[in-house]
Amino acid sequence: MLKTFKKLLVLASSVVFSVAAHAAAPEKPEIKIAVGSAILGYSPAPLASTLGFFKKEGLDVTLENFQAGGSKALQALIGGSVDLVVGSYDHTIQMQAKGKEIVGVFLLNEVPGIVFNVRADLADKIKSAKDLKGMRVGITTPGSSTDMIARYYVARAGLTDRDVKFIGVGSGAPGMVAFEAKNVDALLAYDPVVTQLSRKKLAVQLFDARTVEGSKAAFGGAYPFACVYVTKDFLEKNPETVQRVANAFLRTVRWIDANTPAKIVKTLPSNFKLGEASLNEEIWGSSKAMFSKTGLFSEEAVKTPLSVLSQYDPGVASARIDLKKTYTNRFAEAAAQQVK
Repeated sequence: MLKTFKKLLVLASSVVFSVAAHAAAPEKPEIKIAVGSAILGYSPAPLASTLGFFKKEGLDVTLENFQAGGSKALQALIGGSVDLVVGSYDHTIQMQAKGKEIVGVFLLNEVPGIVFNVRADLADKIKSAKDLKGMRVGITTPGSSTDMIARYYVARAGLTDRDVKFIGVGSGAPGMVAFEAKNVDALLAYDPVVTQLSRKKLAVQLFDARTVEGSKAAFGGAYPFACVYVTKDFLEKNPETVQRVANAFLRTVRWIDANTPAKIVKTLPSNFKLGEASLNEEIWGSSKAMFSKTGLFSEEAVKTPLSVLSQYDPGVASARIDLKKTYTNRFAEAAAQQVK
């Protein structure tokens, strides 16, 4: 009898908590979310909009796609023209080293989903990172996650900026065009570009971090990548708004997990997919596993990007980074209670 009473008490408490959590209106119901670019890892943002999950949480969300790369989205956040960013978790660490507090509030990708592509006609010359000496490596923009990862990879082989030329080529189609035109010798890219290059047999891969195994081979461990991040100031002033955003994204990653690649592709807006349905389905079939199902950051996994950044970024290497300030699981945990 006592056990039954306790169970009822716990159930009643959770119901009260859930109701209370949504009793308050969002402090800022109209918000702007910057999306680093139209890469597959960031696709939960347009999906959340298309599926109506933001509206379900009482939010009027405008998505701003920064096709030039994640560093531009970060600049928009710092400048105050957007409220949140769907971008690389790396930026929270780099910004702390610069004295700015940016906080990840919901994890979207447990691995980067990035692939280091080398032109197929250079495959006999470039078989490892050390062979990139004198080569041109395509990244999205300076300061972007592709830039960070590319510099880490070549630095690990003992190369410096004097040995390798890093060229900003944009993400998605512009990067692919630069690669096909042989304006670069190698390209850091995400899907859908990776699968397209593979289908055309235009590239060989130095590493493929679309899986945990590939991430471990490239970086030594799982590498949390795409996330939703905000300034600490925005988080403190708008906790209910941030909670509603986390709830919407939890609905989205659960929806991704529950649906087939074909259904996902059909639901995505056109700028996040290519014309051919079978190609899009192939892309999602090989990359679906990279998405988090909970939005939670791992205390152990966040050490990997810090280790990577510290090996080539003097600012991060010399700073005393407190990883616990770069993310919070508070909103993802609460979302798990509120979203049923």
